[in-house]
Amino acid sequence: MDNFFSSVPLFEYLKTKNIYAVGTIRTDRLGLPKLIDDKKIRRGDLDYQISDQGISFFKWKDNRSVHFLSNYHGNDTCKVQRRLKDGTKINVTAPIVVKDYNGHMGGIDKADMLRAIYDRDRKSKKWWNRLFFFAMLEMAYVNSYIAYVEARREKMSSLEYKRCITKGLLTKSKPQSKRNGRPKSNGDEQTFCAKNRRKGNLSVSHDVRLENRGCHWPTFVSNRGRCEFCALKNIQSKPHSKCSTCNIFLCVNEKKNCFYDYHQM
Repeated sequence: MDNFFSSVPLFEYLKTKNIYAVGTIRTDRLGLPKLIDDKKIRRGDLDYQISDQGISFFKWKDNRSVHFLSNYHGNDTCKVQRRLKDGTKINVTAPIVVKDYNGHMGGIDKADMLRAIYDRDRKSKKWWNRLFFFAMLEMAYVNSYIAYVEARREKMSSLEYKRCITKGLLTKSKPQSKRNGRPKSNGDEQTFCAKNRRKGNLSVSHDVRLENRGCHWPTFVSNRGRCEFCALKNIQSKPHSKCSTCNIFLCVNEKKNCFYDYHQM
């Protein structure tokens, strides 16, 4: 866990839920015991304390002092490799918590990297602004981006994904209220041909026709089909143009724009 989120109450709560956690922690957090001073500790030295609730607080000196918090580690030690200024590697004694943290910190680094790209964190007089936009909103974006890329198995940059989210939020419109007693159309109805439906009825539901208007675009195909908007007026018209989302034929030419009128009804 990153030191931005680590705290003693959080680790105690996670332990009551049988969730094990380890992470770096800032020394100004409440509830931390006092450990050996930096001036008295050398590289490889370790100091720690374990609370009555089983929360371990470690201070380990590498190139500088590093502080760890864990709800499942003891005082076991191991050997880790460290690089000197001249490039040579040496084995240094370290608590086992260091090895476990380094072995699973890849996700933390990736999250921090993605959050730092196109960062929206700004100074604010209201502390909750930063908590919402930086901690909650940005983390939700990062998590959804990682899940989307893994699920779709396609390459998409962080900027492109953020633009897609922004465009979707800006173009989403509130659907018009439905009249009482009107049955809700399902997704299959939009494939019905205009000539096979009752006069005055639309083959596409309000939800599909009026929501996300920025995602409706006219497309042109080789075959013709009866314009649904013209059919409402008993006008015979078979254009090549269709709505990409509603999947129905609509006129789009210099004389009339049924595509626009249909999505404003």
